[in-house]
Amino acid sequence: PQQASTFPSDRILRQAPPSLAQSKMAEKHLVAHTDTGTDTNTDTDKQPFCTGMRCCCCTFFLLILAIGLFAAIVVANFVQPEVTVKKTQFTGFMVSPSQATFDVDLSIFIDNPNDWPIKATIHELKANLYSLDKQAADETGEAHYLGLATLPEPVVVDVQSQTTFVLPTFVTIKSNPESADLLAR
Repeated sequence: PQQASTFPSDRILRQAPPSLAQSKMAEKHLVAHTDTGTDTNTDTDKQPFCTGMRCCCCTFFLLILAIGLFAAIVVANFVQPEVTVKKTQFTGFMVSPSQATFDVDLSIFIDNPNDWPIKATIHELKANLYSLDKQAADETGEAHYLGLATLPEPVVVDVQSQTTFVLPTFVTIKSNPESADLLAR
């Protein structure tokens, strides 16, 4: 009576080989098994967990997770900065029969209560200036366009800061029927 072998390579040799190439591979496997005394079946060998591809995928996943967590924390702690017009100052009045000219300095105040990374540099800012009639019943009356105020240079609004800056503009009002109400004001 033959003893049943527990080695997979022995079972391969006892089967009828379908081709010469497969039986040569079985012989090599059997020789490697008997020479080293260990099973060299690569199907059952344990691969290390951290192979190159797995490391890249895990690292990429953890990086995306960290960025998402950081963004969620920033969004949850965000407070809308307060922007107000502090004052409007008229200077340099010149009145002639054909026109009236003056300078308007518009002071803007920004309060940023946020921590890092919520800061900004304002490179461009435009504000349309209108004249309102405070004497009117609704304290607005007819709004007359005066001009466009633009930011002369970039303004930095840092974290946890209060920033005030001026938008200067030069206004010219021509003497014509359309601007008669504005000149009278």
